[in-house]
Amino acid sequence: MTGKTKKTKPSPEAAKPPKYALLRKIALSLPGTQEVVDRHGHWFNIGSKTFALHGWSPNGQWIFKLPMAQQMMLFDTRPETFTPMRAGRLLWSFVAVENLDAAELKDLLVAAWRVVASKKLQAAYDRS
Repeated sequence: MTGKTKKTKPSPEAAKPPKYALLRKIALSLPGTQEVVDRHGHWFNIGSKTFALHGWSPNGQWIFKLPMAQQMMLFDTRPETFTPMRAGRLLWSFVAVENLDAAELKDLLVAAWRVVASKKLQAAYDRS
């Protein structure tokens, strides 16, 4: 079940986020991933668990759910590209994707996907 997209009407500002085509291609290649497009923007989920989204950032950045240790390191070493986004007790990462190349985007998106993916889905990805 790779590469499903559910659509509702996106808002005009959610129409073309930065590097959307590349991020969409990477995300939908990951097992179990579906894209949800709604009035708030573009969401990449496994079931109801989101690992990347665009549309909630006031400055147009993507938001990734990265592993905590990786986030903290990126906040310290690359603050121009990675900044914290708090949602209650949760910590996500605002990511300025325009500062990243395709290989780094893939690595980050896979890391975010692994945070929410089951062991079974991760094993399927590792075998591919």
